[in-house]
Amino acid sequence: MIKYIYTTCYDSVRKLILMNKGNDEDVRDVFQEALFTIYQKIMLQRFQIKCNFSTYIYSVCRFIWIRELSKKIDYEDITDEFPDLTVPGTLNQQFELAGMKIFSKHFNEMCVDCQKVLEMYFRNVSMEEICNIMGYKNVRIAKDKKYRCKRSLLTRIYNDPEYQKLKNEIYMAG
Repeated sequence: MIKYIYTTCYDSVRKLILMNKGNDEDVRDVFQEALFTIYQKIMLQRFQIKCNFSTYIYSVCRFIWIRELSKKIDYEDITDEFPDLTVPGTLNQQFELAGMKIFSKHFNEMCVDCQKVLEMYFRNVSMEEICNIMGYKNVRIAKDKKYRCKRSLLTRIYNDPEYQKLKNEIYMAG
């Protein structure tokens, strides 16, 4: 199964990353992280997709790579230099990329603690583990921090004029 996934999906992810300031080591790391993320979702019985698996893994890898790039360079560099990564004519992927850029912009503007807590939360790290890693006194504090950071991120996104514009474009598209 893994060999099949590599055979059918790896090349498109490799092209994505190499065309966007990455190297072969980045490709291997991102692909492995995506497979691990998907494996975790399967094990937690939270894995549901409504598209082709190759499209799904490509999107996961793209999100991981955008996040990695945002750590390496300024957000403006990403939005200015990141070429259109969508399959031509696929409106849904264009909306997804635009949404990811908005998310990434606001995520990167948050304090480092919020970024760390939310990144672990998005990776399904347990609240107990988040508590230990962040050095909080108890799980309740970790849950409260996660809640406040998530609420702040969502508020920032919802109040962004670009998000409102994107929401309207999606509504108009169908």
